[in-house]
Amino acid sequence: MSDEMIKLEHFTSEIMSGVAEQKSQIETEQDKRLKEDYDKKELEYLEAAYEIIQTGLKDIDREKNEVISKTLMKNKVALLNGRKNIIDEVFAQAKKRLEAHTKTEGYKEELIEKINTHMDSMGHGDYVIYINYKDKELYHFLQDLYPEHKVFIERKHIEMIGGCKLLNKTKNVFIDDSYAKRLEEERTDFLQYCEIQIDDKVGD
Repeated sequence: MSDEMIKLEHFTSEIMSGVAEQKSQIETEQDKRLKEDYDKKELEYLEAAYEIIQTGLKDIDREKNEVISKTLMKNKVALLNGRKNIIDEVFAQAKKRLEAHTKTEGYKEELIEKINTHMDSMGHGDYVIYINYKDKELYHFLQDLYPEHKVFIERKHIEMIGGCKLLNKTKNVFIDDSYAKRLEEERTDFLQYCEIQIDDKVGD
């Protein structure tokens, strides 16, 4: 082989070696860029996935809290209604006992004592004495007992249960000592004592 051919092959070999080296370098740089792009995309996908997961968790928490709130409210309404039903029943029984008491022998004397006590405390004056509609059989007895004053039978739809109301027209002073008023006050005091506030519309 001539020297020229040897030189040519050597030159060609150097060129091919340089090309291969450049090719390898280019491929390395390309692989590096691809890897960087891949890593970047992967990070973006991971961040997007994280946001989706967080949003989903927030939605789950919100739905869970809504369910818990609704359940708590439902239980609270049931509890309040249960308490209200018990209290209503207790005071309904109390009303029946008071109604039964107005039919006893001692009720008339008790009523007279109440009227006299209130007249003494309210002082001199011209009185109107209100009695319950169901006590109308006592009207003539009371009118004869207090001839200087007027006895008035309360209207049927106004619930007194028993007891009396007095109006001192001279002093413009009124007192309600009916059983219905006292029962209402007892109920209010009972609810306050038990720290129970019940709205009659709860659960409607």
